[in-house]
Amino acid sequence: MNFKEFRETQGRKYFPIAAAVFALFVVCILFFFLVFRFQAVRSGVATVMSILAPFFYGAAFAYLLRPMCKYFARNFERRLRPRVASSQRAAGIANGLSVMVSLVLVLSAVFLLLTLTLQSVFNSIVDLTMMLPGQIEELTAWLEGIFADNEVALNYIHNLSDSLNTWASDFFGKELLPNLQEILNGVSAGAVTILTELVNLFIGLIVAIYLLASRSKWRAQLKMVLRCLFSDKAYAAVVKELRFIDRTFTDYISGRILDSVIVGVIVYVACLIMGLPDAALIAVVNGITNIIPYFGPYIGAIPSALLIFMDDPVKCVWFIIFMVILQQVDGNIICPKILSGKVGLSSFWVLFSTLLFGGLFGFVGLLIGVPVFVVFYDLIKKAIYWALGKRGHEELIECYEDTYHPPVQEEKNRPAFLRAKEIKKSQGSVEQKEGKSK
Repeated sequence: MNFKEFRETQGRKYFPIAAAVFALFVVCILFFFLVFRFQAVRSGVATVMSILAPFFYGAAFAYLLRPMCKYFARNFERRLRPRVASSQRAAGIANGLSVMVSLVLVLSAVFLLLTLTLQSVFNSIVDLTMMLPGQIEELTAWLEGIFADNEVALNYIHNLSDSLNTWASDFFGKELLPNLQEILNGVSAGAVTILTELVNLFIGLIVAIYLLASRSKWRAQLKMVLRCLFSDKAYAAVVKELRFIDRTFTDYISGRILDSVIVGVIVYVACLIMGLPDAALIAVVNGITNIIPYFGPYIGAIPSALLIFMDDPVKCVWFIIFMVILQQVDGNIICPKILSGKVGLSSFWVLFSTLLFGGLFGFVGLLIGVPVFVVFYDLIKKAIYWALGKRGHEELIECYEDTYHPPVQEEKNRPAFLRAKEIKKSQGSVEQKEGKSK
C-alpha cells in the first residue's frame, strides 16, 4: 500500500486521533510554561493590560451604553424616516444622535453625582475635624456615668480618653509636619497615577464613541468571521451561546443598577425622615456599593454608620436597624423581582463567585464575577447534559430538571429535548380531550 492509498483509506481514521494527541501535547507544554514561568507570564499580561487599558475602558463604556443607544436610535430613526429621503441616511443620522445624546446624559449624571458627593465629603471632613474633641469628651462622660461604681473600668476609660486627646492634639505637630515631605511625595505619585487613569478614561471614551457609532459594522464583521469558522449547525450553537452571554450580562448589570438606584432613593428618603446628616452622601455611598453582590451593603453601611455615630450615637443605632431591614427586603424581594431569576445561581455560588473573582481581579471582579460565573456554569451544565444524553441517561436530566427547575418557573433554561417532550405531551393530552368531547 503506497502513501496515497494509505491517506485515502486510513488517513481519515487516524487524522482526528493525531490532531487530538498534538493538541494535548501543545496544552501540556503551555501549562508547564505557565506553572514554571508564572511571574513572567503575569508580568507580561499586566504590561499588555496596562497598554490596552483605554480599549478595555472603551469596550466597557460601549457595552453599558449600548442599550440606551439602541433605544434612542430606534426612536430617532422612526421620526426621521418621513423627513429624510434615504432610509440609510436616516439610520446614520439616528445612530449619531443616539450616541451623542447617550453620552451627554451619562456624563451629566456622573458630573452631578460627583459634585454632590465631593461637596458632602468635604463638609463631612470639616465637621468631623471640628466635632472630634467634643465627641471624645461626650463619649467619656457617657461611659463614666455608666461605670460610675467600677473604679477599674473608670481607669481604663480615663486612659483611653487621654490617649485619644493626645493623639488628636499632637497629630498635626508631631506626625503631620515632620512627614509632610513624604506625604507630598505620596500625593505626587498618586496624582501621576490619577492623571494616567484620567487620560486612559478619556481615550476610552473616544474608543467607546467609535465602537457605538460602528456597532452594526462590528456585528456584520463578527457574523462573517463566525460563518467562515463554523458549519451551519455549529454557527447556530455559537450564536445561541453568545446571545445567552449577552442576555446574562445585560440583565444582571441593568438589574443591579436599577436595584441600586432604588436602594439609594429609599436610603435618602429614610435619612431625611430620621434627620440624619449628609443624607445625599449616605444615599450615594449605599447605592453605589449595593451594586456589589453580597458584600456591597456592608461596605456602604459601615462608613455611613460611623459618620452618623460622630453626630448622634442614638441615630446611628436606628440607622443600623433600618439598614438591616432594608437589606433583608432588598435581598429577598426587590432584587429577585428585578432580576426575575434570570441569573439562576444559588446563594452559595453567588458567594463563591464573588470571593473568587474579587480575589483574582479586585473591584472589577466583584462587579462582574457573578455573570461571568453564570456563563461558565451554563457551559459546564450543557456539557454534562450532552454527555449524559450521549450515554443514554436522559432520565437523570429529566428527574433533576423536574425536581429543581420546574417547567412553569424556568422554561427558558430547560434542555431542548425536555421542552419538546413536554410540548408533545401537552398536544397529546389536548387531542385526547378533544376526542372524548367528540
